[in-house]
Amino acid sequence: MSAITRGLLLLCAAVAASAFELRDGDVVFHLFTRANPQVSQPLLPSVASIMTSSFSVTRRTIVTIHSDGEGVSGNFNAFVVQAHLSAEDVNVIAVDWSPGSTMYTHGLGNAPQAGLIIAQFINILINTFGYTASQIRIVGVGLGGHVAGIAARNVNGEIPHIVALDPSLHGWTHHPEILNEDDATVVEVLHTTAGLKGYDYPLGDLDFYSNGGQAQSGCGTDVSCSHIYSYVFYAESITAEVVGGRKFVGTACQNSEEAMNLQCTGPRDSIFGGSATKTDDFGVYMFLTNFVSPFARD
Repeated sequence: MSAITRGLLLLCAAVAASAFELRDGDVVFHLFTRANPQVSQPLLPSVASIMTSSFSVTRRTIVTIHSDGEGVSGNFNAFVVQAHLSAEDVNVIAVDWSPGSTMYTHGLGNAPQAGLIIAQFINILINTFGYTASQIRIVGVGLGGHVAGIAARNVNGEIPHIVALDPSLHGWTHHPEILNEDDATVVEVLHTTAGLKGYDYPLGDLDFYSNGGQAQSGCGTDVSCSHIYSYVFYAESITAEVVGGRKFVGTACQNSEEAMNLQCTGPRDSIFGGSATKTDDFGVYMFLTNFVSPFARD
């Protein structure tokens, strides 16, 4: 990417940050459980609202964060919420920050504040209900991948696992709040539109580049299609555990350039996604997929 292009993206970020601001009520939390898997239960960031909900402190919690132009009922949550509920009895808290992310520049400017609001909500669970950060996974797509990192680093305790699905590129190259490997015990990243819509260089402890990370099988030059596959692959990695399906097994790479050129020759010793919390996985990996579902080759 040229210096001029990066400069324009930074200018775009500065304009976005100064032009928009989240207001009270612009970030809404929706609870899904196996008892109410289709109709969400709104949660307010208050003790009373949480106490009267079906949230359970004995269950693990998955927090999902969408990107720009979506909401709680978008495709991302349609795939990810149901996948997690099919595999495990968990609380799924889907964050809806759509009023602050209708446009990309809008969401870019609001991402830091959205992350702080999410962290404040999680801290209510921890400080008031005795919930522990170790029971939480945060899953974000696009802008939501960076918001996940911002939220995690402001939680009272260490989040064990972040999954960032094709985290956004534009405006983040020199952004002070960019997702990084210190945001959780393990930060796992999947790149599906690297250098186009999604970030190209590794951001986490564990970075996977599916089909080279830039364009996904069957999408051609449709970048939006390749971006969508990030959460399609993630959802399959969860549901495959229920039906005994194949896994997305990664081949180790020396660096992201090798991964994007499909030149990796290292051991096949890391698996993308899945419901288990990862503890010590690290490195850069690539994996290939089938053209149609099921996409994992094993």
